[in-house]
Amino acid sequence: MIRAVVFDIGGVVLKSKTFHSLTNEYARVMSREEGKVYEAFMKYWNMWKLDKINEREFFENILKDMEADYDRERLREIMYNFVGPDRDIIRLIEKLRKRYKVFSLTNHVREFFAFLDKKHGLEKNFDRIFKSYETRLAKPDAEFFRHMLSEIGLKPEECVFIDDKGENVEAAKKLGIKAILHENTKRTEKELRKLGLDF
Repeated sequence: MIRAVVFDIGGVVLKSKTFHSLTNEYARVMSREEGKVYEAFMKYWNMWKLDKINEREFFENILKDMEADYDRERLREIMYNFVGPDRDIIRLIEKLRKRYKVFSLTNHVREFFAFLDKKHGLEKNFDRIFKSYETRLAKPDAEFFRHMLSEIGLKPEECVFIDDKGENVEAAKKLGIKAILHENTKRTEKELRKLGLDF
């Protein structure tokens, strides 16, 4: 019996373009090659999401690697205007919370998440959000999923996990968690109903 639904944030609850879209814009404003900007971005994002560096260091490291004389605050502004909430998913979450516990498991970074939560009220939509920067664990690491299960006191088969990245969906399935690859809200609703959820 399903007792909880677990959502990813970026790409599911928040509508966002790909990181490639963001680094394309960074490459344009810094007059650098997109591939190299993307490589540097991901290197430091993966450190930032595990709280190994902070926001200032993230942007400074990218600029240093790119040997670019560009305003760090402008890079921050571009990123922070990059995403917004998917209202259809928010409405789905509201319906689900009437019958189920609803959590989030997200690979995110401290300062950016705080900004998004203040702007869009992310925390209020969930019973609890598990964040990579707090646990220093990130999807698709099985330990991140196990940590969440331990904290919420549920068995894998009692949870449904929804993410827009295939590798994270597969990692959840390997642990016995029912998982849905998110493409759009209508399809995700249909998949939830197939699993027997009533909302």
